[in-house]
Amino acid sequence: MKFVDEATIDVVAGNGGAGCASFRREKFIPFGGPNGGDGGRGGSVYAVADRNINTLIDYRYARRHEARNGEQGRGSDQFGAAAEDIILRMPVGTIIRDVETDQILTELLVHGEPVLIVKGGDGGFGNLHFKTSTNRAPRQKTPGWPGEQKKVKLELRVLADVGLLGQPNAGKSTLITAVSNARPKIADYPFTTLHPNLGVVRVGPEQSFVIADIPGLIEGAAEGAGLGHQFLRHLQRTRLLLHVVDLAPFDPSVDPVQEAKAIVNELKKYDQGLYDKPRWLVLNKLDMVPADERAARVKDFVKRYKWKGPVFEISALTREGCAGLIQAIYQHVDKAQRIVEEVDPRFQPAEESTPGGEA
Repeated sequence: MKFVDEATIDVVAGNGGAGCASFRREKFIPFGGPNGGDGGRGGSVYAVADRNINTLIDYRYARRHEARNGEQGRGSDQFGAAAEDIILRMPVGTIIRDVETDQILTELLVHGEPVLIVKGGDGGFGNLHFKTSTNRAPRQKTPGWPGEQKKVKLELRVLADVGLLGQPNAGKSTLITAVSNARPKIADYPFTTLHPNLGVVRVGPEQSFVIADIPGLIEGAAEGAGLGHQFLRHLQRTRLLLHVVDLAPFDPSVDPVQEAKAIVNELKKYDQGLYDKPRWLVLNKLDMVPADERAARVKDFVKRYKWKGPVFEISALTREGCAGLIQAIYQHVDKAQRIVEEVDPRFQPAEESTPGGEA
């Protein structure tokens, strides 16, 4: 299935049905009074997050979603039937934004929770609604209220705890294959990964986290080089970034330090908040470096890169060092998830005081 993370659609709620002006007509009842019912409510449009969906491809081609109008009221005290609501199922992590105002309407973060996008119009009042003790034969009725209409933009940001960042062919897809259940395409040429991949890493019983792999970044992505910045949005919900660096590039003239600095510069150009996220350095493909040269090469890289944070030396192909990396990631993610809830001052017991401030 093709991965689509952006779509623009029109959502239209149904109009409310008109009220009815009718009077009771039966044999031997000359003055039956009003019996016109109210109109039915128009259908609304809801969005629901579904964890079983991972792309917005359904909304790339189905651009208009319109609910039905409510039925009109009828005589004999019959109210119009309300129209059915429309449920739009979207991936968890979808952001719904109003195109005209550029305002974020909602974010779908909870599986199965419905969120109202546009509300259907209420039904009009029939003349039964206007009956009073002084107005026993009302002829007033009102039309139904119109439903809301909006043009919205859908933007998917995947929900992951950890994101992989690095140059093409740095070994990110091999790493996510080695530590999780994801099976992305792996090949020996750049830009093999064309869309984000998610994998669940099982650390132990009831211990797991989600890792995301996005297409590689290259220098000049801000100007549109390569795949540009179009997939960096999927890292904005992560709690930790792993900067994967290839220590054994195919081209001997390529300097891994310069490539790593270029990635960080592109990250800063895209979003300062993403740049400020916790970031760890993962030096990959150590299996291609002679054992007696590994320590010196790692030390030289860290020194020239001027890196002060955590450093992990791994080989995603042979899975050397991956176990320790997984344990460290889980401890960091688990610690970040423990949010201390603040006590609401509205529910704190009030302090007793006496007039004049005297105890």
